[in-house]
Amino acid sequence: MPTAPLHAHEGDRLASAASYRSAEAAGDPALQALVEAAARALDAPVAGLSLMGAHEQHYLAHVRVPTAVLPRHLSLCTHTVSGGEPVLAGDLTADPRFADHPLVTGEPHLRAYAGVPLFGRDGLPVGSLCALDVRPRAFGPADVAVLERLARAAGELMELHRRDAGAGLAGRDVLAESLRLRRAVDDGELRVHYQPITDLRTGRVAAVEALVRWQHPEHGLLPPGRFVPVAEASGLVVALGRHVLTEACRQVAAWRAAGPGTAGLRLAVNVSGRQLAEPGVVGTVRRALGEAGLPPGALTLELTETALVHGTDVQPALRELRAGGVRLALDDFGTGYSSLAYLRDFPVDELKVDRGFTASLGASPRSVSITAAAVGLAHELGCEVVVEGVETPEQLAHAAGLGARYAQGYLLAPPRAAGECELGATRSVPAPGGAHGLVPAPRHRREAAREVHHDAAS
Repeated sequence: MPTAPLHAHEGDRLASAASYRSAEAAGDPALQALVEAAARALDAPVAGLSLMGAHEQHYLAHVRVPTAVLPRHLSLCTHTVSGGEPVLAGDLTADPRFADHPLVTGEPHLRAYAGVPLFGRDGLPVGSLCALDVRPRAFGPADVAVLERLARAAGELMELHRRDAGAGLAGRDVLAESLRLRRAVDDGELRVHYQPITDLRTGRVAAVEALVRWQHPEHGLLPPGRFVPVAEASGLVVALGRHVLTEACRQVAAWRAAGPGTAGLRLAVNVSGRQLAEPGVVGTVRRALGEAGLPPGALTLELTETALVHGTDVQPALRELRAGGVRLALDDFGTGYSSLAYLRDFPVDELKVDRGFTASLGASPRSVSITAAAVGLAHELGCEVVVEGVETPEQLAHAAGLGARYAQGYLLAPPRAAGECELGATRSVPAPGGAHGLVPAPRHRREAAREVHHDAAS
């Protein structure tokens, strides 16, 4: 039997399908009532509402479907999902897509199929609502209209079973915003800006952090806070993150090739828990590096505590990436209750001290003590330290005096488009007490050994 092609955005589609708690949804009586209504409306003995995974079709509700999980290669609904369009087959034995299908040629000898896609927030088909019969049927537009109406209702109910239900987006039309953001990704409206990270020993830019912006045709350049929460909620963060990683790797590789002043430039990119939980995340990172010609040691993936709540789901990918030379950083260190536990359990190369502590440097002795403790702990573990959110000379002087090697913030350079970045110059770093000059940070044996490894890798 002909195999249905994969959806044009299969990876993103799978991410969207995975954003639902399928086991929870499978027990929803409201979804079961919708499927029963579909069976009655089309006078069909068999009906089902399902999510389509990479290898299996999972029924959330069904009427006379003998199994809750069906191997994808035996699913008739793969054709509905792959095309994102309704599929009508009044006589399966006469349709080349289904004529030699085992469920048609053998038990239960299905003869008619009508299916419509079940769409997620980002406009991608995550599954289907279908009706089947053991008799030939003359399904028509009216039947499709009924199924589509019920599928829309099912989609609204499925919102209650999303993994991010109640994630702070109350009052926003997440579906409409997600569909618009999907167009932005496809139409090239996303922009990558870069914020330099300065080495406090040399005064030179050691790395850049890639930060996404949306060049909205009506609202202008939007910061990530305006659209990333919707991307997270809809599953679009996977496509968005892939775009940023690919573009940023290409740009940093070009800067490294431009001259000796930027030859060792490194790149930092934020990754979400949903990206890390994707089965193909390791391949995505390797592809971006390979296509750009960027060595793995030049890339640092920044992980927040929220990215690590997936626990063991993301550990294999992190370990494989790190074993391949990619560096890992724990971002916003000190803001979560479990930061120390994550530092113990995850193999990180770098700590980024949260800007909330930086803002109090020089003003709050407690913040100075906490930051000093974080820097000391990082050094003991062989990690490098980046102090984020540096906005005043006093904060920079304190960061340098505490022994942090790197600093990032608007005082040093704001995020800019690639064509506006100045990366080759050396900056004078203010020393504690108001003097100017480079302040040497304490060197540790493990850190020195790591530097040799990173220099060789990049």
